[in-house]
Amino acid sequence: MSIGERLKSLRVSLKKTLKDESELFDVSINTVYRWEHNLTVPRKGVLKKVAEFYNVPFEWILHGDFGDENSKCAVCIMNPESDIEYKLLKMFRKLPDINKYKILGYVERMLVENGLFE
Repeated sequence: MSIGERLKSLRVSLKKTLKDESELFDVSINTVYRWEHNLTVPRKGVLKKVAEFYNVPFEWILHGDFGDENSKCAVCIMNPESDIEYKLLKMFRKLPDINKYKILGYVERMLVENGLFE
């Protein structure tokens, strides 16, 4: 999946129009169209705003993962240690990928805010 396809999937996941997104990120409708059709790539600052708004990791928009070789391991819990982890894992696995990245972005921000993640 390309950057444009990921951007479009984010927009569609919240049922936003091109106009809605253009207003959110202070760009023209044509600019959003060009992003989604891989004709241009948003500036880094805009991409960070998009990631924050849609609650997904910035790296997912750029790379479709966390940008490193261990990213696939970071997306799943291999050995749940408690009933709660098992239940969370079971629910998490049923979600579409786009929602998984939203949850991971949210959890990452919570960990950073609490000083538990570097």
